Amino acid sequence: YNYLINTAHFAPDHVKLLTDAKATRARILSELGDKWLPRAANPDDLVVIYFSGHGSPADIDVGGVNYLVAYDTDVDSLYATGIPIQDLVRTIKARVHSERVVIILDACHSGAASADAKGLVRTSNVSAADISEGTGQLVIASSKPDQVSWEGRGYQNSVFTRNLIEGLKSNGDKTTLGEAFEYMKDKVQEEVLRDRGVMQTPVLKSQWQGSELAMALPPSKPRLPIPEDNGVGAVTITTSGGPS
Repeated sequence: YNYLINTAHFAPDHVKLLTDAKATRARILSELGDKWLPRAANPDDLVVIYFSGHGSPADIDVGGVNYLVAYDTDVDSLYATGIPIQDLVRTIKARVHSERVVIILDACHSGAASADAKGLVRTSNVSAADISEGTGQLVIASSKPDQVSWEGRGYQNSVFTRNLIEGLKSNGDKTTLGEAFEYMKDKVQEEVLRDRGVMQTPVLKSQWQGSELAMALPPSKPRLPIPEDNGVGAVTITTSGGPS
């Protein structure tokens, strides 16, 4: 959120930030698929959706579905209380009119069962390719399907998010998302291997068409201030995984 409004030229009223108790399942789905984003995102707008929190692997669900964990999600009842990743992508495709959507997921859907990893159980991760397939958009995932996404040691944010933001700033406003990804990928691999003795390799999957995206370039046609509950630009979601 701070990067988008302070560096990347997103107007504050064009960014919706949901953290902890505000990041309930109903609120997330409402903002993404009903009351906010679909009502304002035009075809030529850039939409950025960033999620940081816990995720679940497909093989702990009887239907083989991966879930993002909202603040009020019950991990023992994921079908009823989680956010299916497959449905999230379909919702964005069907309900948001923008043809330029970037989805950034800082949530492993695996992970060692420890406080400083971002997963629920030790099992296989979700594949970024499975998320991006058919979307025509761009997806960045924080680790490969068989890896854990780790929190940083000695600083806030995860290793992935910290280095992604540094990468986005590496060449000023003209930094392309591809350049930022390559910078971040190397840094994440080096830091996690040094601190944890394991590999974490971020993944980018895209069917992006046209010029490579530089997310921080000033908008060519800035929008007028947008009334509350009606905006366009970015949604950033961070969850603690629920009050339990």
